[in-house]
Formats: sequence, structure tokens, C-alpha cells
Amino acid sequence: MTWLGLGLVLALIGYGLLQLIEPVRIAPMAPSASVQFAGRALLVASDADMVATAYADGQLDRVSGIEDALTVIELPLDTSEPVVACLQVSNSVMSWPQIIAVSPNGQRAYVAEVRARPADDIQGFENIEAMPAGERISIINIENPAQPQLIDTVPVGRMPEHISISPDGRFLAVDLEEPETDLSIFQINPDGTLGERSDFAIANDLPATSTPTASLWHPSGQFLAITTNSNRSGRSAASFVAFYQVIQDNQTIRLEPYSEPLAVGNHLSNARFTADGRFLLVPDLKWRTRGVRILDYLLNPKGELIAIQFEPESGAAPEIADRVEVGLSPEGFALSPDNTLIATVNMRRTYLSPGLPPAWRGKAYSSLSLVSFDPISGEFTPAGEYGFEGLLPEQATFDASGQSLAVVIYNDREPSPRTGAVEFWQVISGDQPRLERSGLRLGVVRGAHDIVLVP
Repeated sequence: MTWLGLGLVLALIGYGLLQLIEPVRIAPMAPSASVQFAGRALLVASDADMVATAYADGQLDRVSGIEDALTVIELPLDTSEPVVACLQVSNSVMSWPQIIAVSPNGQRAYVAEVRARPADDIQGFENIEAMPAGERISIINIENPAQPQLIDTVPVGRMPEHISISPDGRFLAVDLEEPETDLSIFQINPDGTLGERSDFAIANDLPATSTPTASLWHPSGQFLAITTNSNRSGRSAASFVAFYQVIQDNQTIRLEPYSEPLAVGNHLSNARFTADGRFLLVPDLKWRTRGVRILDYLLNPKGELIAIQFEPESGAAPEIADRVEVGLSPEGFALSPDNTLIATVNMRRTYLSPGLPPAWRGKAYSSLSLVSFDPISGEFTPAGEYGFEGLLPEQATFDASGQSLAVVIYNDREPSPRTGAVEFWQVISGDQPRLERSGLRLGVVRGAHDIVLVP
């Protein structure tokens, strides 16, 4: 072995040993913490068809009698006797956490299936991507949170992954994996059911290596933002954000590119506009940095949160305003009602299977990164990272007051888990904002991966 080769081997061993050093600590429980979660309801989607570690080894570890669900938690939260209702609704964790959409009047919820239920005798796949494709959107009446009712289940196309409702409640955007139709926009009928559709091939407007992944309405209803990811890894991997103007022509919709797609990061999750629409916020998980799939997930660097300035009234092209480092694998995030605080949900490396050392960095537990945000300048200020138990948390939401935070936990690291959880935190605002664990956890159907507040 040459000195160069020996040096490379030693460097790899050293880097691996560094992964056994855990810089993030589990946050302590706050003494005498109380939770008052304001709003009308919390909606939680659970994927019961696979456990968190199935991403790593393909083993679903299914439990008979436990099925996908939409859980509705009535608010304000009664911690002594919470009012919780549950409906069987097909959904899947195999997408970014944007599979629930709620009508502006808070009366209807829409849930994307993404992947369908495997046959009863299937307990695993060589590759988790072999999970069967879904095709449905479920529509649920949530006028009475204590008694949600399934209105309709509609086939819309192969693998509906992400959905977004226009601010006026008239249109539902659905991202698909159909040839020449990767985005469909449905008119929403007065009763909440889906009507006429318009289909689009967004990929034709993007760089050849990019695939559109999630669409989001601008608060004005006049634009859509679309995040993309690369089908390459390593230095050549690049993700873009594309903005489109939405033009309504009688009963039809047309999309026109607003500007050239903006190169933003390495591997983007779902995005969110600030209330005034001036900034688009999007996490970059950096899952395509190594060029080898297993190393991308074993040795991924910390992620980032990125702010993109979008001011169409000025005629300026979108541009990156700021970016800030957050925790490992920041798939989802919550934005406070006043738009001054952001909590990214860092699943870290909790998706890893039991075969790796328990002390491998990021495997044992998850974290939240708290970031202050200036909604005028678009600048970030990091405020802290807080560890907590549980695997594969993907989304969180502030309550209507901005004083509490709810985080979904997919499952705990245990054999054949039966439950997931919603964990509640207190938000301490001020010049030095921070988060405190309340100690309150509500059990829900296992596989909790998306959560939405109905304010």
C-alpha cells in the first residue's frame, strides 16, 4: 500500500470515528411546564405500512390491524382529556411532508396517498422504492373535529406526492409522477369535491437533470413556486426553484414561467412562503453530496435553511437572501404566526437500521433547530438546537398563538412499534428565544409524519 493509499484509509477511519462523537444533547424537560395549544384542530397523517428504518433495510415490520390514518386532535388542547378522532386514510411517508392540505375555511382536508398499501403477505422489499405507487386523494369533512367524515376518494394519477390549495380555496395543485403530467391543478367544487383539471409538464422547462418535486401557491394566488431535485449525486447535484405565473382564462388555467429556474441547493424539501409572500423558505437536506448512495445518508453534512426573495411587483428576478446552517436532515419546518421564528425538524440519521453502532452520530435521536427570522430583510439568526427521543420526525407546527410547538414522531426505536406520537414544546420568545420540552406526548397511529394546524 502506498503512503497516499494508507493516508486515505486512515482519513476514512478517522472520519468514521468522528461520527461516534455526538455534539447534540437531549433537551431536558422544563419544570412545571404546561401546554395550551391554541387553534381549532391538529391533523396528523400516519403511515402504518412501514417503520422508520425501512428506508435503510426495506423491512416494513407491519403489525396486523394497524392501518394508515388521519388523526384529528380537537383544540384548544385539553391535556387531561384530549379529544382525538381517527379515520382510516391511505397515505405514505415516502414524500416530503406536504401531503395534507386544508381549505381556507377550515372545513375540508385533502390527503395524498403517495404510495399504496402493500399486499397482506408482504413484510419487506430489497429496496423500499418497490413500495406500490398510490393514485388517490382523500377528501375529509372536518367541520366537526370530533367527528371527521370521509367525503370522497378520487383517483388522480400515479403517485400524488404533494398538494397545495390556492389561498381562495378554488384550486388544488397536485404533484404527480406521470409522463408529461407532473403537475395537475384541480378546480374545487363548492362541496369540496374535485372538478375540472388542467395538466402540465413542468419538467420540460427545467434543466435536464432536474425533477419537480413539490408545488406551493403564493399568498396572492397569482404564482406557484416549484422545488426540484437532481437525479445525480455529488458535486454535479443541483436543486432549483422555479416560479410560475398562474393565469386564469375563463374556466381554464395556464402557467407561464416567471423567470429562469434559480439554482438553490443540493437536495430540497418542501417550501413555504412568508405571510406577505416576499420570501420563500426551503430546507436543503444535502443528501446528494458524496456521490455514493450509502455515503450520502451515512455521512451527510448538516442541512441549511434558505430564504429566497420573491417580489414580482418590483420586476426583479428571485434571488437568495440568506441561508443558515441547521441540524442533520432538516426535512420539515414550522414558521411562527408572526413569521419571526422558524423551527426545523431534523430527523438526523434516525432512519438508520439497528446494524450500525448505536453511537453513530445522529442515529439515536432527533433534534429541532430554532432560528430567528427577520421578515423584512430575510436574514436568519441561529438560536439553538434541541435533541429529543424518537425516529424520523418530519414536520412540526406552531399553534395559533406562536407560544407552543407540536412535532410528529414516526415511532420509537423498538420491535414492531404500534404507535407514533405528537410531542409538545413551549416557545420562549424575546431577545434570546428558546424552546422547552413540556414532557407532553400524545400517542397516535404509528408512522406519524405530517402535521397541519387548522387555526
